[in-house]
Amino acid sequence: MSRPERFFDDRSNDDLRGHFAAIVDSADDAIVTKTLDGIITSWNRAAERIFGWTAAEAIGRHITLIVPQDRRGEEDEVLARLGRGETIDHFETVRITKDGRLRDISLTVSPVRNSAGRIVGASKVARDITDRRRLDDERSRLAAIIDSSDDAIVSKTLDGVITSWNHGAERIFGWTAAEAVGRHITLIIPRERHTEEDEVLARIRRGEKIDHFETVRVTKDGQLLNISLTGSPVKDGTGRIVGASQIARDVTDRRRLEDERDRLLAREQRARAEAETSNRMKDELLAIVSHELRTPLNSILGWGRMLQTDGLDEKARRHAVDVIVRNASSQAQVVEDLLDLSRVVTGGLTLRLQPCDLTTIVDEALDAVRPAADAKGLTLVTELSPTVGPILGAPDRLRQVIWNLAMNAVKFTPAGGRIEVRVARADDAAELSVSDNGVG
Repeated sequence: MSRPERFFDDRSNDDLRGHFAAIVDSADDAIVTKTLDGIITSWNRAAERIFGWTAAEAIGRHITLIVPQDRRGEEDEVLARLGRGETIDHFETVRITKDGRLRDISLTVSPVRNSAGRIVGASKVARDITDRRRLDDERSRLAAIIDSSDDAIVSKTLDGVITSWNHGAERIFGWTAAEAVGRHITLIIPRERHTEEDEVLARIRRGEKIDHFETVRVTKDGQLLNISLTGSPVKDGTGRIVGASQIARDVTDRRRLEDERDRLLAREQRARAEAETSNRMKDELLAIVSHELRTPLNSILGWGRMLQTDGLDEKARRHAVDVIVRNASSQAQVVEDLLDLSRVVTGGLTLRLQPCDLTTIVDEALDAVRPAADAKGLTLVTELSPTVGPILGAPDRLRQVIWNLAMNAVKFTPAGGRIEVRVARADDAAELSVSDNGVG
């Protein structure tokens, strides 16, 4: 070869070496060369950045400078394979930085040959995959959580096409992932609720989150389930919304328990209301019974005290005895009625109807009231029409009604007042009225 040719070859080699050196120095991956004994012979800027050692510090030292103690055996195996002319592609391992931090690394190692083709060293490209590994681990962890969740966790496109389907979804809805992925989400939505999904997707497109939306979904075998849905937008690396992730919790059993609780609560409230009504009726009953017993008792006591005075003639004494006996009989009737409280409460007492003289019943009832009226200085006036003939009624009950009306009048009429009792004919019936000049 002539000298000019050698000159251009040398210039070409120098240019080529410079070109390669520039590429190596600007690479994002660490590019390191070493001898077959593991001595570092070159160290680019990315190696400085990743491992923390400068080229001046690293060149001439053994490659174990960046190999953790527990990984030294790996390097012996790498050098052995290089000695056999093998290339190592994307071997994932761990290396150590100058400050002691461990980094996940992907190694590609190739033999370096001299001009005679003999292997004299190795070239190593080390890519820092720590962040990628961390992301992979995080994805794996999240995938494990999703896959082990009892809830159905489903992702879908903005068109509603299912893109992922976990074991919880398989268990709840009955469709396998292979059956569900690629199909529309309406696969699990009852027909009458399809418009719900349109609204859900519209909200997702607006970037809204859906929290605990309770609805109904359908299983593969047609069973309807109560479901609580939580949905969130899924965004790509640029922040653009590209889909949705939703968590569906089967709340059928909870809803059934809530319905049962509500049913029991309603029943308890009805029972309480019935008990309160019963207590109120009992109190009313006691008031009625007290009144029914006290009225004849007052009459008995009044006429009894009059008998004790010895100031009555024989006719008056006989009348007093008649009043006492009649009122005692009335009390006996009340006691007899109390023996069947259920009939008293429900108003189911039997009325023994018979022809009777209403004017006589009024006189007898007022005889029982008269002592109380006299004690307050009340004037008790009767106006009994002779045109009223016999009526069909229950004498004891009529007497009780007249007692009650008259005793109420006595109770609310001020001292010295006037009470009027009238009996008149009204077509084919008799009309009874009790009036006073008291309150009301």
